[in-house]
Amino acid sequence: MRKRPLIALAAGVAAAGAATFAYSSLIERNLFTLRRFDVPVLEPDAEPLRLLHISDLHMMPDQRRKQAWVAALAGTDPDLVVVTGDNMADPAALPGVLRALDPFLSLPGAFVFGSNDYRGPVWKNPVQYLLPEREYVQGADLPTDDLRAAFVDAGWADLNNARTVLKAGGRSLELVGVDDPHIDRDDYQSVAG
Repeated sequence: MRKRPLIALAAGVAAAGAATFAYSSLIERNLFTLRRFDVPVLEPDAEPLRLLHISDLHMMPDQRRKQAWVAALAGTDPDLVVVTGDNMADPAALPGVLRALDPFLSLPGAFVFGSNDYRGPVWKNPVQYLLPEREYVQGADLPTDDLRAAFVDAGWADLNNARTVLKAGGRSLELVGVDDPHIDRDDYQSVAG
């Protein structure tokens, strides 16, 4: 008699797992999201500063829909573009990343890298995220130097463990950044203060 409830429970867990996998791999990865926030840090009568923050593209080579969506964000008319890493998910993704960001490369910009700008992602068992000590595993080397060169050649500030002042929206802005802490590349002490 106890076998039936156990089989039903196992089937329910398997169905929930399959549904979660289907949602994350078929739906969520295509739900690109633009969120708008007004942050009251300027004087009340000051001209607004429109900042576009782009993060976690995890671009694959043939994601044309995602590339077009990101490029269309140029319609937000940003004064400054800040890219905070994890741009690539495949060694051949650089052309797609640059295609997506092309409308912004003539604007003032700054960037830091994430772990998926150095090495590609690998599939991980999600249960491992619950473990207190886990090894951080990454995949194939990515064209980090080429991505950096494209951003720097466009005039963007490299904020990987660096600080700088740049002009955007008619103002001088001091920006500070660190490299990716997941892979121990951050050096906060070098930019603190």
